[in-house]
Amino acid sequence: MAAVTVGIAYGADKSPRACPLLTATEIAAATGEAAGQPHEDAMTITEGPAKGQTMAMCQWPTGSQSAVSLAVTRGLQGAQREAGLAQFNKTFETLKSQGWSQERKDFPSGACVIMTPPASAKGLPTSTACFAEAKGMGISVGHNGGAKVSMDRMKALLDKAIGRLP
Repeated sequence: MAAVTVGIAYGADKSPRACPLLTATEIAAATGEAAGQPHEDAMTITEGPAKGQTMAMCQWPTGSQSAVSLAVTRGLQGAQREAGLAQFNKTFETLKSQGWSQERKDFPSGACVIMTPPASAKGLPTSTACFAEAKGMGISVGHNGGAKVSMDRMKALLDKAIGRLP
């Protein structure tokens, strides 16, 4: 869920590397858990309005069953951007229809969301994610795990990552 991004345009067809955008110390301060060795990856988006674009990703384990993830991709424009936002909102509506609760804070260039699973869904993690458009990129930072991380802490991580975008 934390890897959903929508934004504007960047470079030819390449996203910047994701792992250098945050430090283990910053992640530990936000989550209260030590951040493990980051795992960098990239994938080609296979469906939706961003189909064919590359998404750069990084994941830091923060516990035995939790992690912080960061995703960056070129942004979308016009009708593609609107379709991406609609797809993003549809994901949250689907989860809410399955009993998940949502807390959301919007800000000028994006939003932060906490999705909490229903009590009947034992073992599913709470997810806190913030996403934004910045410097022609769509970027998201999220935490999945048993402990709830505040939107303010995830937004602080997002702002740090945005500050390091080229």
